[in-house]
Parts: sequence; structure tokens; C-alpha cells
Amino acid sequence: MEPFTVPSVDACRSNLLCLAITASLASFSTGLWASEPPFSATADTVFDIILDDDPSTFVCLAYEGRGTRQMWDKRQDDEFDLDTFVFSAHFSDMPPFEIVLNPEFETEVAARAEADRYGNRLGQIPLAFRHGIRRLGIHKGDEGFHAGSGKMFVYQDMATRRIGQKRLAESLLHESIHATLDNAYSLSPGWVAAQRQDDAFMTRYAQSRPDREDLAETALFAYALLRHPGRIPPVDSRDILARVPARIAVIRTILDTPPNVPSAPPVPEGCR
Repeated sequence: MEPFTVPSVDACRSNLLCLAITASLASFSTGLWASEPPFSATADTVFDIILDDDPSTFVCLAYEGRGTRQMWDKRQDDEFDLDTFVFSAHFSDMPPFEIVLNPEFETEVAARAEADRYGNRLGQIPLAFRHGIRRLGIHKGDEGFHAGSGKMFVYQDMATRRIGQKRLAESLLHESIHATLDNAYSLSPGWVAAQRQDDAFMTRYAQSRPDREDLAETALFAYALLRHPGRIPPVDSRDILARVPARIAVIRTILDTPPNVPSAPPVPEGCR
């Protein structure tokens, strides 16, 4: 990724967000912006960014049977080969990926009921943030979600809590960034330059791990401002824009650049 540069006013023209970014960067000062983050973590904000009735590209789940898969489990801080329940999650805008469930779910019916909670919400996440997912693993328990390149792991009780808080889709967006974009962006010269220009963080979690969590933490705020600006109050929107304008500009480029992914294949019989 090329290093981020401040857009000119002429380049911005009538784009109000672009103009605001330019103005914020023009007044950039290390002493001014090196301040305490306003939030603990994205999951703890009061903003409802992704709504239950937002459009989704999710189509259906197809049960593929039982199969041995490696699953990292935070509860034991280790990875295991497990005889998992395997589903393929189908979307209209990308190839399917696996949803695999720990055998502790015991039956196909119970496994499907749990897997069903994630498909529609995953389809609400922008393709630019989601296209790198290859597998979603699901355990029971109340551990925090986690992800790496291509893989995400979630826990049933934590997911139930996030649903009650109206935050499950937002939490999945955070993990999808890890699965899809971390390798290309989180330590890239362009992202690091944008961090230095902003000299501030949106959350204490991002500030504590800028090399690992800042991209995933910032992405949700940027997505809200760029795609659903009315879902964050104006005073908070102004604060976010003033605090991380350079990184919002980077994420805008990511969102505006269609990812190169194969077309979705035909949906198999029995997919529901």
C-alpha cells in the first residue's frame, strides 16, 4: 500500500468527508491529538452500527457432515484436531466458507441452530472486510472472540451476550478485519504513516496493541461514518473524524476498492 498523503482541496471538491479530513490534517499537532482514547473497545460503545434489518448477502447453510478440523480453543489455550460438524456458508457475492462447530454441540440439529446465528450477520459485513474468511469455528463457552489469517473463532455464550447488546455483527466485523486485512495492512507503511499523522486512537484496546488491534478497532468507526453516518450522533462523528482522519481515509480506499474474489458458485441442493 502506498504511504498516505493529505488530499488537496481541489481533489476533494464537493466531498464533505474528504474536506473535513483535509482540514483536520492541516491542523494536526502531536501535542493536541496525543490524548486519552474516548472508548475502551468497539464492542463497548453505545452505537448501534449494524442493524438487524440491514441487507445481507447471506444465502444459506449446507450441512457437509462430520470432518476433522483444527480448532484453537481459548478455554484451553491450545489447538486440537476435532471431529467437527461442518457447514458451508453460502453468499451471493463470494465463494462459500466453512462454519465448523466443536463436537460438544452433540447433534446436527444443535450445531445448525448455533451456526444459523452467524450467517446473516456475516453477510451484513462489507465484502472488502469479509472476503478473506475461510473458516468460522464455534465453541461453547464465554471467551472473547479471536481471529487470524483466514480464520475466526467465536463462543456461544459470548455471542448470546453480544446479541443481547446488539453487538454481534459489530464483533464479527472486528474479527473479519483480522481474518481478511491484517496481513496486508496492519503493519504496512501506509497504515503506520496514517497512525503517526493521527497520533491518537479511538479505543484503549487499540492504543494498547497498535500493531495488532488498531486496524480492526478503527474500521468499525470508519465504516459507520462512511456508510451509515446517521448512526453515530453528530458530536461523536466530529470527534471521530478529528481524531483519526488519516486512518479513515485509508479505510475509505479499502471500502471503495472492490476485492478480487471469484464469483459465488451455484447453491447446492439441501442448502437452507
